[in-house]
Amino acid sequence: MLKRYQVFLALVLGVALLTAAGCGTSTSLRGSITGTIVDSQTGIGISAASVMTSPSTTTVKTDINGNFTIPDVQPGVYTVTANATDYNSNSITVTVDNGLTATTNLTLVSMGGSFSRNVLPILMVNCSIVGCHDDSTAAAGLRLNSYTSLMKGSRYGAVIYPYDAQSSKLIKRIKGIETPRMPKNRSALSTADQGLLSNWINGGARNN
Repeated sequence: MLKRYQVFLALVLGVALLTAAGCGTSTSLRGSITGTIVDSQTGIGISAASVMTSPSTTTVKTDINGNFTIPDVQPGVYTVTANATDYNSNSITVTVDNGLTATTNLTLVSMGGSFSRNVLPILMVNCSIVGCHDDSTAAAGLRLNSYTSLMKGSRYGAVIYPYDAQSSKLIKRIKGIETPRMPKNRSALSTADQGLLSNWINGGARNN
Protein backbone atom coordinates (compact mmCIF):
# COMPACT_ATOMS: atom_id res chain seq x y z
CA MET A 1 0.00 0.00 0.00
CA LEU A 2 2.82 2.37 0.92
CA LYS A 3 4.55 1.68 -2.37
CA ARG A 4 1.43 2.56 -4.33
CA TYR A 5 1.08 5.79 -2.39
CA GLN A 6 4.70 6.70 -3.14
CA VAL A 7 4.18 6.04 -6.86
CA PHE A 8 1.01 8.15 -6.86
CA LEU A 9 2.76 10.99 -5.02
CA ALA A 10 5.64 10.89 -7.50
CA LEU A 11 3.21 11.15 -10.41
CA VAL A 12 1.45 14.14 -8.83
CA LEU A 13 4.73 15.91 -8.20
CA GLY A 14 5.88 15.18 -11.74
CA VAL A 15 2.72 16.68 -13.26
CA ALA A 16 3.06 19.71 -11.03
CA LEU A 17 6.67 20.28 -12.12
CA LEU A 18 5.84 19.87 -15.80
CA THR A 19 2.96 22.33 -15.50
CA ALA A 20 5.18 24.85 -13.74
CA ALA A 21 7.71 24.51 -16.54
CA GLY A 22 5.05 25.32 -19.10
CA CYS A 23 4.70 21.85 -20.59
CA GLY A 24 1.32 21.29 -22.22
CA THR A 25 0.43 25.00 -22.33
CA SER A 26 0.10 27.04 -25.50
CA THR A 27 2.20 30.17 -26.00
CA SER A 28 0.99 33.08 -28.16
CA LEU A 29 3.60 34.26 -30.64
CA ARG A 30 3.44 37.97 -31.39
CA GLY A 31 2.99 39.14 -34.96
CA SER A 32 3.19 42.45 -36.80
CA ILE A 33 1.20 44.79 -39.04
CA THR A 34 2.73 46.24 -42.18
CA GLY A 35 1.45 48.23 -45.14
CA THR A 36 1.46 51.44 -47.16
CA ILE A 37 -0.48 54.72 -46.87
CA VAL A 38 -1.20 56.23 -50.31
CA ASP A 39 -2.80 59.31 -51.83
CA SER A 40 -6.20 58.44 -53.34
CA GLN A 41 -5.66 60.48 -56.49
CA THR A 42 -1.99 60.01 -57.30
CA GLY A 43 -1.46 56.54 -55.81
CA ILE A 44 1.81 57.79 -54.34
CA GLY A 45 2.85 56.87 -50.81
CA ILE A 46 2.37 59.55 -48.15
CA SER A 47 5.44 60.11 -45.99
CA ALA A 48 5.31 61.03 -42.27
CA ALA A 49 1.70 59.84 -41.92
CA SER A 50 0.75 58.63 -38.44
CA VAL A 51 -0.52 55.05 -38.19
CA MET A 52 -2.16 53.96 -34.95
CA THR A 53 -3.62 50.66 -33.74
CA SER A 54 -6.52 50.27 -31.33
CA PRO A 55 -6.99 48.94 -28.68
CA SER A 56 -3.20 48.81 -28.16
CA THR A 57 -2.72 52.50 -29.17
CA THR A 58 0.67 51.90 -30.77
CA THR A 59 1.64 54.71 -33.17
CA VAL A 60 4.32 54.76 -35.89
CA LYS A 61 5.23 57.07 -38.79
CA THR A 62 5.41 56.10 -42.46
CA ASP A 63 8.73 56.33 -44.28
CA ILE A 64 9.45 58.45 -47.36
CA ASN A 65 7.55 55.95 -49.54
CA GLY A 66 4.53 55.73 -47.26
CA ASN A 67 5.44 52.32 -45.82
CA PHE A 68 5.00 51.40 -42.17
CA THR A 69 5.57 48.45 -39.81
CA ILE A 70 4.09 47.94 -36.36
CA PRO A 71 6.10 45.17 -34.63
CA ASP A 72 5.45 43.00 -31.58
CA VAL A 73 1.66 42.83 -31.90
CA GLN A 74 -0.34 40.41 -29.77
CA PRO A 75 -2.63 38.15 -31.86
CA GLY A 76 -6.11 39.63 -32.17
CA VAL A 77 -8.34 42.05 -34.06
CA TYR A 78 -7.25 45.68 -34.36
CA THR A 79 -8.46 48.91 -35.90
CA VAL A 80 -5.66 50.58 -37.87
CA THR A 81 -6.12 54.33 -38.38
CA ALA A 82 -3.96 56.59 -40.58
CA ASN A 83 -3.72 60.39 -40.36
CA ALA A 84 -1.67 62.88 -42.37
CA THR A 85 -1.53 66.66 -42.70
CA ASP A 86 -4.03 67.96 -45.28
CA TYR A 87 -5.69 64.54 -45.59
CA ASN A 88 -8.85 62.99 -44.20
CA SER A 89 -8.18 60.11 -41.83
CA ASN A 90 -9.08 56.53 -42.71
CA SER A 91 -9.41 53.26 -40.76
CA ILE A 92 -9.51 49.53 -41.45
CA THR A 93 -9.96 46.39 -39.33
CA VAL A 94 -7.03 43.97 -39.33
CA THR A 95 -6.64 40.49 -37.82
CA VAL A 96 -3.19 39.48 -36.60
CA ASP A 97 -2.73 35.70 -36.39
CA ASN A 98 -0.34 33.86 -34.10
CA GLY A 99 3.24 34.74 -35.11
CA LEU A 100 2.27 36.12 -38.53
CA THR A 101 2.38 39.49 -40.32
CA ALA A 102 -0.85 41.15 -41.39
CA THR A 103 -0.47 43.35 -44.47
CA THR A 104 -2.90 46.19 -45.13
CA ASN A 105 -2.93 49.35 -47.26
CA LEU A 106 -4.88 52.51 -46.53
CA THR A 107 -5.89 55.25 -48.97
CA LEU A 108 -6.23 58.85 -47.77
CA VAL A 109 -8.23 61.55 -49.55
CA SER A 110 -6.53 64.94 -49.74
CA MET A 111 -8.29 67.95 -48.24
CA GLY A 112 -6.56 70.13 -50.80
CA GLY A 113 -2.99 70.49 -49.65
CA SER A 114 -1.18 73.74 -49.00
CA PHE A 115 -0.82 76.51 -51.58
CA SER A 116 2.48 77.76 -50.15
CA ARG A 117 4.03 74.30 -49.61
CA ASN A 118 2.60 72.26 -52.48
CA VAL A 119 1.13 74.42 -55.22
CA LEU A 120 3.21 77.57 -55.50
CA PRO A 121 6.57 75.72 -55.83
CA ILE A 122 5.18 73.75 -58.80
CA LEU A 123 3.92 76.89 -60.51
CA MET A 124 7.09 78.86 -59.83
CA VAL A 125 9.45 76.18 -61.17
CA ASN A 126 7.40 75.21 -64.22
CA CYS A 127 5.44 78.31 -65.16
CA SER A 128 6.96 81.45 -63.69
CA ILE A 129 10.71 81.28 -63.15
CA VAL A 130 11.45 79.31 -66.33
CA GLY A 131 8.12 79.90 -68.08
CA CYS A 132 6.15 82.77 -69.48
CA HIS A 133 3.83 83.64 -66.61
CA ASP A 134 5.96 85.91 -64.45
CA ASP A 135 5.52 89.64 -63.84
CA SER A 136 7.57 90.71 -66.86
CA THR A 137 6.08 88.32 -69.43
CA ALA A 138 2.61 87.42 -68.18
CA ALA A 139 1.47 85.60 -71.34
CA ALA A 140 -2.26 86.19 -71.91
CA GLY A 141 -2.14 88.44 -68.87
CA LEU A 142 -1.71 85.42 -66.59
CA ARG A 143 0.78 85.54 -63.71
CA LEU A 144 1.42 82.37 -61.74
CA ASN A 145 3.78 83.66 -59.07
CA SER A 146 1.30 84.41 -56.27
CA TYR A 147 -2.09 83.33 -54.98
CA THR A 148 -3.70 86.66 -55.85
CA SER A 149 -2.43 86.60 -59.44
CA LEU A 150 -3.45 82.96 -59.94
CA MET A 151 -7.00 83.56 -58.73
CA LYS A 152 -7.26 86.72 -60.83
CA GLY A 153 -6.75 84.61 -63.94
CA SER A 154 -5.88 85.76 -67.45
CA ARG A 155 -7.37 88.40 -69.73
CA TYR A 156 -9.77 85.67 -70.86
CA GLY A 157 -11.10 84.93 -67.41
CA ALA A 158 -10.57 82.63 -64.45
CA VAL A 159 -8.23 79.64 -64.73
CA ILE A 160 -9.19 78.17 -61.34
CA TYR A 161 -12.67 77.09 -60.29
CA PRO A 162 -12.53 76.16 -56.58
CA TYR A 163 -13.85 72.65 -55.81
CA ASP A 164 -13.90 71.82 -59.53
CA ALA A 165 -10.48 70.85 -60.88
CA GLN A 166 -12.00 69.09 -63.89
CA SER A 167 -13.48 72.36 -65.20
CA SER A 168 -10.51 74.56 -64.31
CA LYS A 169 -8.58 75.91 -67.30
CA LEU A 170 -5.24 75.41 -65.54
CA ILE A 171 -5.83 71.67 -65.16
CA LYS A 172 -7.13 71.31 -68.72
CA ARG A 173 -3.96 72.95 -70.05
CA ILE A 174 -1.45 70.99 -67.97
CA LYS A 175 -3.19 67.73 -68.92
CA GLY A 176 -3.40 68.67 -72.60
CA ILE A 177 -7.20 68.52 -72.68
CA GLU A 178 -7.05 72.04 -74.09
CA THR A 179 -4.22 73.21 -76.33
CA PRO A 180 -1.56 74.35 -76.25
CA ARG A 181 -0.57 72.03 -73.41
CA MET A 182 1.32 73.72 -70.61
CA PRO A 183 4.17 74.09 -69.88
CA LYS A 184 4.51 74.99 -73.53
CA ASN A 185 7.27 73.24 -75.53
CA ARG A 186 8.52 71.44 -72.40
CA SER A 187 7.87 68.15 -70.65
CA ALA A 188 4.45 67.68 -69.09
CA LEU A 189 4.10 67.95 -65.34
CA SER A 190 4.53 64.68 -63.50
CA THR A 191 1.47 62.69 -62.46
CA ALA A 192 2.25 63.58 -58.85
CA ASP A 193 2.36 67.33 -59.55
CA GLN A 194 -0.84 67.18 -61.60
CA GLY A 195 -2.49 65.33 -58.73
CA LEU A 196 -1.34 67.90 -56.18
CA LEU A 197 -2.77 70.77 -58.21
CA SER A 198 -6.07 68.94 -58.74
CA ASN A 199 -6.32 68.03 -55.06
CA TRP A 200 -5.71 71.63 -54.05
CA ILE A 201 -8.44 72.93 -56.37
CA ASN A 202 -10.92 70.23 -55.35
CA GLY A 203 -10.20 71.11 -51.73
CA GLY A 204 -11.37 74.68 -52.32
CA ALA A 205 -8.24 76.34 -53.74
CA ARG A 206 -7.43 77.85 -50.34
CA ASN A 207 -4.72 80.42 -49.67
CA ASN A 208 -3.00 78.31 -47.04
